[in-house]
Amino acid sequence: MLQVGFYPSNPIAHRLFNFMMAALLVLLSAPLFIIICLLLYATQGREIFYCGPRLGEGQKTFNILKFRTLCSKRASAMTRNCPLPRDARIETPLGGALRDSRLDELPQLFNILKGDMNICGPRPVRPEIAAIERERIPGYDLRFAVKPGLIGPTQACFGHATSKRIRARMNNRLVMRPVSLMADLVLLARIGWSVLSKVGAELGRVALRSAAVSLPDRRPDIWLANQRGERLGSVEAIGATTFRATGLPGSMAGERAVLHVRLRSGALRKARILISRCGDFGMFSYAAETEYGAFVIERYALGLVVLPPKLETIPVEREAAQEWDRACA
Repeated sequence: MLQVGFYPSNPIAHRLFNFMMAALLVLLSAPLFIIICLLLYATQGREIFYCGPRLGEGQKTFNILKFRTLCSKRASAMTRNCPLPRDARIETPLGGALRDSRLDELPQLFNILKGDMNICGPRPVRPEIAAIERERIPGYDLRFAVKPGLIGPTQACFGHATSKRIRARMNNRLVMRPVSLMADLVLLARIGWSVLSKVGAELGRVALRSAAVSLPDRRPDIWLANQRGERLGSVEAIGATTFRATGLPGSMAGERAVLHVRLRSGALRKARILISRCGDFGMFSYAAETEYGAFVIERYALGLVVLPPKLETIPVEREAAQEWDRACA
């Protein structure tokens, strides 16, 4: 199996590869680039691009380019010395869609052409965040042994809210692994296909709703168990802070449970959660108890990643399927 790595055994050949790939991608994405610029101009005025300092190879500072997706003043205040909080709700009209699809990163192809970044590598980080994280995370500065990247396994498989500690652990392994150009190409192709598929799926979903066509009556196989592994009930719909489980007694509020997600391969992913409140119609509030649990929920239960895993699905009643669809929208 091809494995992505960040350490170039031949820096000159690696630089040439990145320049040629970035140039090709700029040409191929030019129509999309122009369309996004026009849409942003129409919805948020002249503030189309964001340009801000990031640390690159050897902790050298450079200015990164992105499509602007956040309200400038509020983002500056909220992210002064920390990442953007979850559910900050300061996106521009198209900001949420661009961030979820990662299309806001498209202008960084010009950073690659300039030589500040590579196609594949750890994501560039703000100097203020690096100063904080190196005090909390052992070996954090290993990431600066290579150029930051436009894409990488952490961007493809981890969500925006995944902890810096988990991301750093993955990046540190990849920094020590040699570059595989074929693995870079495969990852790039998978990400490109996933982004296009998501856009197509959303357009198809809108078309089906407008045509009053029924959606497939299936949902992911997700359930809750107690600490002893005894099944408590199925999760019929789940969001970032709430889930619906009509078979779960209201007395579970204040209790701990283990969320199970079954993959299509048959494997299970588990996250310990604390159920904090019971609402109407079997709705419960919850929070992950660990950073790893939050990562499992974001990646597997919510699918808030560029390359979502393939989950096992089970048949459900039509109304329940529509409820799941609304909860995940």
